[in-house]
Amino acid sequence: MGMKFPWEQKPQLPAVPVEDTVAAMQRDMAYIVTHTAVMVHSNQPALSMLVNTPRGQIVPRGECRFTDGSTIEFQDIGAPQVGAPVMSVQELMARVWGVAHELGLELRT
Repeated sequence: MGMKFPWEQKPQLPAVPVEDTVAAMQRDMAYIVTHTAVMVHSNQPALSMLVNTPRGQIVPRGECRFTDGSTIEFQDIGAPQVGAPVMSVQELMARVWGVAHELGLELRT
């Protein structure tokens, strides 16, 4: 029997009790049921965003155009996304308008 190199050895993962796994899955499902994700699509990279938000809020519909040709459109994608920040739709709107203001963008009328 020869010597094994470190990369040939299978790492031993600690055993996780079934109860802990079930509890983690229950927490995840509770979050999925109460939250969704909203994607801000834009041809202006600084305005593109993705956030998780509590369900039941009104998400603006339709495309919004700025005088320079930049656009934004909000999309409820139906399921929260791992690693996305959490904020309300109102907070998301404030952030988008804040970035637009910093870029000097004005709404096209």
